[in-house]
Amino acid sequence: QSHLDQPTHLSNDFVRRREFLSRISSTVSIVMLPSVPVNALDEETPFHSAAYGQEEYTNSIIASRDTNISPKEVYDTISSEYLKEALDAALKERGGRGAAGPRALDVGAGAGVSTEVLYKLGYHKIDALDWSGSAWQRYVVDDPTGYCPPGVTFYELDDERYLDQWRMNYYEGVNNFKQQQQAGGLLFDVIVFNFAVNESKAKLFARELLDKSHGRLLAPINTMNDYWLKQTYKVMDSDGNVLWSAADVGAWSVQFQPDVTQETCSGVWCAPFNGFQKKK
Repeated sequence: QSHLDQPTHLSNDFVRRREFLSRISSTVSIVMLPSVPVNALDEETPFHSAAYGQEEYTNSIIASRDTNISPKEVYDTISSEYLKEALDAALKERGGRGAAGPRALDVGAGAGVSTEVLYKLGYHKIDALDWSGSAWQRYVVDDPTGYCPPGVTFYELDDERYLDQWRMNYYEGVNNFKQQQQAGGLLFDVIVFNFAVNESKAKLFARELLDKSHGRLLAPINTMNDYWLKQTYKVMDSDGNVLWSAADVGAWSVQFQPDVTQETCSGVWCAPFNGFQKKK
């Protein structure tokens, strides 16, 4: 289970509510969305989104009003050797796939395709978040083939609000010396952003949330600050150092939806058109 607040159950049947090629060398309530009743499926059943398999090369597919299934190049990139290196290091240092197993943060999880890619890679402890839970609801919760195991937790909130809650839990832990080692379990081996961000945000998440010895962050970063029309894929370590970058992945020129939390976000993907309310 996540170290953040426990899920709020909204009914007896469900709890409500988005991309390295494999070979490339206002207070807001938090709603967390497990997909099924506790005893509905065996704990070992793997995560599955009904949107998985629908992705196409160079083409985005609409998953909801607020979410696209990204081009397949995105998910090939998530499956890269850099992220696999972080997985191998986590298994070597901590071993096992239980509570101490590899941990991933899937930011902008949308319909859960990126979450499934991470799960299949071996990250079975995943915090997945998106400010809009409609696509997750459709493909993971409501679809009869969808399933979310106990190790995967969905948070219906944006990255800034998630970070606030993560900080509260992490620093409360490290204030007690005896809990420092346990609090270290809140750090992530891999962080994946599935929307465009400024470099400052990517470095903030890398430096604060990544495992210090081997953590990796993958994000599409604006080529210029607050310029949302073109991004460069970058992989960073826990110091924010860039280990790899690419403006094009295969035939696809890297471009994502903008970061809705930013004041410079404009157009149909941004407030007020999409209903998002920025943290005050």
